[in-house]
Amino acid sequence: MTLFWCSMILSSLVFGMMTGKSELLSNAIVSVGSETLEFVLPLIAVTCFFNGIVEIAFQNGCIAWLERRMNPLLRFLLPDIKEDTETLGYVASNIVINMFGLGSAATPAGLKAIKGMQKHNPNPKTATRSMVTFLVLNTGGVTLFPTSILALRVAYGSSMPANFIPYAVIATLSASVAGLIVDRWWNHH
Repeated sequence: MTLFWCSMILSSLVFGMMTGKSELLSNAIVSVGSETLEFVLPLIAVTCFFNGIVEIAFQNGCIAWLERRMNPLLRFLLPDIKEDTETLGYVASNIVINMFGLGSAATPAGLKAIKGMQKHNPNPKTATRSMVTFLVLNTGGVTLFPTSILALRVAYGSSMPANFIPYAVIATLSASVAGLIVDRWWNHH
């Protein structure tokens, strides 16, 4: 893959110079840094803010309360680990944090959940049923408050930055339900 990207960059540079567009090429190279910074800074700010909110929610017990409410469903969906409360806690944390659209903050909990599931895996070279179901839940992930998209819409001056949220909830809920239906069907055949 490295060879592919290096050849793409090199061919772009050569083509730009051969066609006399080296000035446009230089301007693009110089401006990409500032454009990237303008794009990334709002995302970083919103992510930091909501990571702080999640940390406060952890400290005052809100996340633990949500995790306890999710445990019966998770025990049903992840039968391989239904007795491993620590791993179920990591799964619940990952799902709850993803509900707030904070994938980067959910990653450590997701990695710990997979590590916990691996302890119950008789064949470490293949994924267990619970690992696959967790991947479906994590990928389809119901998002109640998509902070990253909201931050982008605010950064780019949307007059109604939050008006898409009901559609995002419906879309992610539908994706999760469809993924779980396929997962259940696949595991029973």
